[in-house]
Amino acid sequence: MKRLYIPLVWELLFVISTIIMPMQAFHLFFVFYLGLLIYFYYFHKQFSFRKFARNLTRIKRFWLPVALTFIGLMLANDIKNKLILPNFATVRDGTVSIITRNDILPTFFYALMMIVMKPVAEELFFRKAIISFGSKKRVFVLTLISLILCSVTRAHGFLGIAEWMLMAIPVTVAYVVTRNIYISVMAHVAFEFYDNIYSIVYAIGRILNR
Repeated sequence: MKRLYIPLVWELLFVISTIIMPMQAFHLFFVFYLGLLIYFYYFHKQFSFRKFARNLTRIKRFWLPVALTFIGLMLANDIKNKLILPNFATVRDGTVSIITRNDILPTFFYALMMIVMKPVAEELFFRKAIISFGSKKRVFVLTLISLILCSVTRAHGFLGIAEWMLMAIPVTVAYVVTRNIYISVMAHVAFEFYDNIYSIVYAIGRILNR
C-alpha cells in the first residue's frame, strides 16, 4: 500500500485544484494523468509493452473479453445518457467540464489525453494499483473504493459521482474477473476512441475551414 501514498495525495491535490480552478480543468487533467503514467510506468513498472503485445495475439483470452467489456461500456453510456440524464435534467451532476482552445494544437493534446493517457492512467491506478486479490470481502471493499476514487476525479456532485461510477463498472469487472490489466486498458482505450473521435475530427475540420 506504500506505493499508493503519492498517487492518492496527487489525486487529492487534483480534485481540490479542479474545484478552485474549474476553468483550468484541461491543463489539470493533462498534468494529473501524465503524473500517474510516469509514476506507475517508470517507478512501479505497472505496464509492459512486451506483455501487451503478447496479449494482442490471443483471440479467446484477450479480444473476446475486450469486446465484452467494450459492449458493457456502451451499455453503461446508454444508461447514463438515455435513462439517468433525461430523468434528472434539472439536477446539476457536478461533472468537471474540460474546455480547450479552438485550435489544432490544443485539440491534438485533448485527443491524446482522452484516448490514450486517460484510459491507461485510470486503469493502472484505479484498477491495478488499488484492487488487490485475497478474500472476497477484501476484493469487494477495494473495488468499491476504486470506483469512488475514479468517479470523484470526474465529478463533484452526488449524481455525477454515481454516473461515473456506473461508467467505471465494466472495466472494473473485467479486471476483477480476468486479473489482466491489459484487457481493461484495451477496452477503455477503444471506448474512449469511439466516444471522442467524432467530436475531435469535427473540431479539426471546423478549425481548418474557418
